[in-house]
Amino acid sequence: MKTLFASLALLFATSAFADGPVKVTDLKAALKTAQKEGKLLFVQLGREACGNCQALKGMIAKQEVPLAASKYVYADVDCDDSKTIDLFTKRFQVEGTTLPFVVVAAPDGTQLAARSGSGRAKDYNGLLREAQAAAEKLAAGKK
Repeated sequence: MKTLFASLALLFATSAFADGPVKVTDLKAALKTAQKEGKLLFVQLGREACGNCQALKGMIAKQEVPLAASKYVYADVDCDDSKTIDLFTKRFQVEGTTLPFVVVAAPDGTQLAARSGSGRAKDYNGLLREAQAAAEKLAAGKK
């Protein structure tokens, strides 16, 4: 019984300190949430059977690609859903032909940076830096 309580305490303590984003699987809802909360939007368009997509999900889960919940809405959306792909292609432009297609957008949905295909944590962290720089430039232009 003590082991059970100790395990539960450890689980809750670990969850309390995790700062990763809550994953949203509906792109329309993610766009609304990012705008409402004033957060950047990280969109991963892929599928469960994609090794590259699963690798990125693992990097995010381990926070090798740090998507802090205070700063990002994380949309992990299905490329096999026709409504999702229609909305994605109307809103975003990604060069390349390999999954996952990743976009970082401003809270208003303006695309800041994008890439496709496999990558390492350093590649996705570079994408986040590129998006942050574009967001700062966009904000400066609105002043």
